[in-house]
Amino acid sequence: MESSESVKITIDEFEAIRLRDYHNIHQKRSAEVMGISQPTFHRILSSARKKISKALIEGTPITIIGDDFITDKEKYMCIDCGFKWLNPSKSHHYCPDCQSDDIELIKKDIHPEKADPTLILRKSYGGKGMGAGPPLVCKCPNCGFESDKKRGVPCKNTTCPQCETPLCGIN
Repeated sequence: MESSESVKITIDEFEAIRLRDYHNIHQKRSAEVMGISQPTFHRILSSARKKISKALIEGTPITIIGDDFITDKEKYMCIDCGFKWLNPSKSHHYCPDCQSDDIELIKKDIHPEKADPTLILRKSYGGKGMGAGPPLVCKCPNCGFESDKKRGVPCKNTTCPQCETPLCGIN
């Protein structure tokens, strides 16, 4: 049974799926990252999974809508692995993905009507969303040497074998 109408999931539902299912971050930690309680995170995740399964079974497209934000205040990025996350109420001292302490606040007080669309729009049909996931390669900014990224090891903790400069992560 096909439907011409798309299944709509919110940014919060997308973020819950991204953190828990894509990045495999436990529910309790994912809830902390989103700045919500674990039961609220569970409800958002369950809703997202139900909608996505409906879309898969019925063959309908998925549309990510950008309203009803829980996670619309602060956007962080890990310098080492490139992981980005949103959080409404507290700052983080470690990356939820690689545990690096080399993170920065990218945006503060994002409002949907004023936001840069590149911060909220994500690819919904395969491929990586903007900044999703860790880097694939560690590269030397000095001489260009590249090596495969090792999970759990920040690129900056690896030095270039040619010039001994700390490596940087790239996608």
